[in-house]
Amino acid sequence: MNEKTTITNGFDRQLAEALRPGPAPADLRRSLLRAAEGHRTRRNWHALGIAAGLMLLLGSGAWGWMAYWRGMEGERFTRAALQTFMEAQPMDFVVEDSAQESAEECMERCRRWSAKAVGFSAHLPKGLAGQPLKGGCACKMGSSRAACFFLKDGRAVYVFNRTLRGVDADHKKAPLLLAAGHRARAWNEDGRGYILVEPPGWRPGG
Repeated sequence: MNEKTTITNGFDRQLAEALRPGPAPADLRRSLLRAAEGHRTRRNWHALGIAAGLMLLLGSGAWGWMAYWRGMEGERFTRAALQTFMEAQPMDFVVEDSAQESAEECMERCRRWSAKAVGFSAHLPKGLAGQPLKGGCACKMGSSRAACFFLKDGRAVYVFNRTLRGVDADHKKAPLLLAAGHRARAWNEDGRGYILVEPPGWRPGG
C-alpha cells in the first residue's frame, strides 16, 4: 500500500466519523425542548380556552332557555287547564242540590277531599269563596297536581299547591287566554296558584 492510498483511507475515516449521527449538544437540546414545551403549552391553553368558551355559550344558552321556560309556566298551565276543562273531566265528588251545607262546611269538605286526592288542602280563592259548588276532581298538569272545583255557574277553578312562575298576584291584571270561546286567567294568592276557566258566553250573574 503506498502513501497516497493510506492518506486517502485516513481521510475517508475522518469524514465518516464527522458525518455519523450523534447526540446533540446539551445546551442546544435544552433550548429545543424548552421551545417545544412552550409551543405545546400555548396550544393546550388555546384549546382549553376555546372549549371553555363553547361550554360557557352552551351553558348560558341552556340556562336562558330554562329561565324562559320556567317563566312561561303560568301560561303553559293555563292552556293545559283550558284543554282539561274542554275535555269534560269526570267529577270525583258531587255536591247535591239538596245538601244543606253552609259555605264553610262545603269548603271544609273540599279541603278534606283534596288532601286525600291531590296531597294538599285546597280551597277556593278569596274572591270566589262564597260561590256554590257543583263538585270537583283531581287533575295533573305536567309534573304538578291540581284540585279542580266546578262552580254551579259553569266555571271551574284549578288550585295548585304552590305559586306559578311568571304569574301576577293580582287576578284582575292577569291576562286572559282564549280557546274555542273559553277564557282563562291565572294568578297567585297566599302561596297558591289559581286558574279560573270560564265557558263560552259566561257573564257575571248569568
